Amino acid sequence: MIYRVKIFVLSLALISTATYAQKMSCKEAIQAALKNNDRLKAEEFHLEQARQLKKAQTDLGKFSATLMKGEYNTIQQDNNVTFSQSIPFPSTLMAQNKLGKEQVLGAERSLALEQNNLVYEVRLAYELLLYHQALQQLLLSQDTLFANFARVASVRYKTGEGTLLEKTTAESQHLEIKNQLQQNEADRNIIQKRLQVLVNTGEVIQPNEDFVKRTLTQGTLANNPTWQYELQQTNISRQALRVERNRFLPDLELGYFNQTLIGFQNTTGTEEFYDKSKRFQGFIVGVSFPLWFAPQTARAKAAFYQHEAAQKTAGYTQALITQEYEQAMLELRKNETSLAYYEQSALQNAALILSQATKSFQTGEIGYAEYLQSLRTAIGIKANYLMALQQHNLSIIKIESLTGTI
Repeated sequence: MIYRVKIFVLSLALISTATYAQKMSCKEAIQAALKNNDRLKAEEFHLEQARQLKKAQTDLGKFSATLMKGEYNTIQQDNNVTFSQSIPFPSTLMAQNKLGKEQVLGAERSLALEQNNLVYEVRLAYELLLYHQALQQLLLSQDTLFANFARVASVRYKTGEGTLLEKTTAESQHLEIKNQLQQNEADRNIIQKRLQVLVNTGEVIQPNEDFVKRTLTQGTLANNPTWQYELQQTNISRQALRVERNRFLPDLELGYFNQTLIGFQNTTGTEEFYDKSKRFQGFIVGVSFPLWFAPQTARAKAAFYQHEAAQKTAGYTQALITQEYEQAMLELRKNETSLAYYEQSALQNAALILSQATKSFQTGEIGYAEYLQSLRTAIGIKANYLMALQQHNLSIIKIESLTGTI
């Protein structure tokens, strides 16, 4: 009865796990991440922020309205209403507007960079899951082999045909495989947690693709998002420098006034009295500029050095990306050579070694030591093949990330 309860509880646990597991292809995982990832949403908000700030680049400043009342003409109580507006020099306004456009483009480049990084991380995690999934299948097949080996060694020992060393060695190998299975499962769980964070889901993601050889999608380094972002930073800093240099130009002052001048006025050769119902008006035109140019000079110099720094950063980034790309291509060629070795000969030899060793051990043609060595050789080849396939695919994922191939 107790065993039935345990089995029932285990079944419920498996059903619960299956309920919260979500099967996805790599493409579906990427789409989900691009839609749900909070880090990407933050970049989208930064883009909207830049778009709104662009509208502020044509800010004319505050409009001024003043009222003056009192004895400013005669003893009579006159009043004056003045409206004025300070306007930056037209070239300054145009430079500020262009700066806003460049900053929006910079935010777009930043978003594209974050998208590319996110896609790379999802592809990387998904590929590692595929690898550990394939490794689990290999380890399970090893577990079956060594379980049979341990069983045969135990029978041989009991019948006096084998030795205690043979029996202990077989059991130790079986336990070692079980330990590797546990370690692999732990690694897989860690990667699944990482993928869940990237996709922003509470469900466990299970790959529904096979662990196969990837094909490189051709791209160009000119589309590298990091390089594009740094190039745009140079454009932004260049335009910011133009803005600061334009701010040496004066601001324009435009205004209008309307007032009373209560008293006698000689406008036609005779004195005529004007009361408060008669109003006088005019306009104001002027310029304003700082008497102390040192602060603006310092700001212009700071913008110049910022532009120089942005250019150096872009140049270094280009060199670094080029070096990473060349290194990744060399890694890919190396991994292709290694993978071809396993595909063309090593895997077939491993299968032959495993088959012949099993038959020879069962017929007594070889002893346990030779059989164990054959098993290790065959299994090692298969494990190395999975590692070679993983390294090959990771090289391709790296190259596609460098060329901005999403």
